[in-house]
Amino acid sequence: MLRSLNQPKHKPRLVGIDLFRGVSAFAVIVIHAGTLMRYSGLPMNNFTDTLIETSRFAVPFFLASSFYLMTKKLYVNEQQTSFISLLKSRSQRLLVPYFFWSLIYFALRVVKTLSESGSINSLFQDPVLLIFLGGASIHLYFLPLLFTGSFLIILAEYLVSRHINLTTLIFLAVVSMTIYEWQIISGNDFKFFVKFGVDCLAEANACSIAYLNIQNPVFPNYSNQIVRLLFVAIAWLIKCLPYTLLAMVLNHPRIKKITSSLNINYAISLLSLALGITTLWLLNLHNILPFPQSIYELGTAFSLLLCGIALSNKLPESDVIENLGVSSFGIYLIHYLILTIYVTAMPKVLPNIAILPPVVTMLLISTIGFVTSWLIVSNLMKIKIVSKNLFSA
Repeated sequence: MLRSLNQPKHKPRLVGIDLFRGVSAFAVIVIHAGTLMRYSGLPMNNFTDTLIETSRFAVPFFLASSFYLMTKKLYVNEQQTSFISLLKSRSQRLLVPYFFWSLIYFALRVVKTLSESGSINSLFQDPVLLIFLGGASIHLYFLPLLFTGSFLIILAEYLVSRHINLTTLIFLAVVSMTIYEWQIISGNDFKFFVKFGVDCLAEANACSIAYLNIQNPVFPNYSNQIVRLLFVAIAWLIKCLPYTLLAMVLNHPRIKKITSSLNINYAISLLSLALGITTLWLLNLHNILPFPQSIYELGTAFSLLLCGIALSNKLPESDVIENLGVSSFGIYLIHYLILTIYVTAMPKVLPNIAILPPVVTMLLISTIGFVTSWLIVSNLMKIKIVSKNLFSA
């Protein structure tokens, strides 16, 4: 997700992973197109809801691919990463774009509030959310999430330095998945919305809360913001730990030998596996068949990651797919702005849009938003200062 357009050509691209990054960016746009359609009063139905739920593999895939690339050199590079160097590197790659995009989206919130004759004081009711937890826009939480999880690379390096064997590593990955599933089913997982649809900035502690069951009795009204941040960080680390350990498994020399020989047939099987897991998750959502959320997230993410690796073994490099993969981070960051413009403008430009089937409307908005975001990001990344500060490229 965080690779540069200026990457030297002698370093081969993982074209399959680039492709799925683009697909995941489109899936995120589908999810948020549905959110904006619901807010704007455009019709929704069971088909649009199913499409949204089917698209929720996107963030897990971004996490899986990010940790896979972060742990890629663990078994070939014995140099240890210091906390300071990791902090500096992750800050440049994640916190700098997070800061600038938070300013952009917050400025838009101010303009919108003033245009509706509202008071901008309502935008400052939860400064912790705004500054640290991505409160300026619904999707920005991913950057502090990935920033926090990135520090698990120190644990990964320690395990490799101790010559951890593959069996133990797989066991730890299973244990970490179990802990993550406990966090989910206990109601202590990170929640962006405490109650869906609430105005996050206008009401303190209404969004981006973790470990509600502990905070509620111990800290009424979540008044201790340091504790709030601490619990969110714990929830994020627990969420990212199985991604880190499974990424280590895939990068283990014994597994590398296997993945390097995966072919198109394996790619098709792995894609089918991801679709099968998604189907089980949809059945769970309809209370037909119970299925753990942790297995859904990690199962789809790593099935698609392995599928991307298999495709990379066989497909030739493509400038278009490479550009898509490199632009995916920027597409993720800018898409909500583009979607907001389109969802606001479409009923005025196409007054009969409401008579279209809702799923057609959603796909139309998503496709136009995706293409527009890709074109804008691809061109902006040619400007060095913009590329560095907005897209970390």
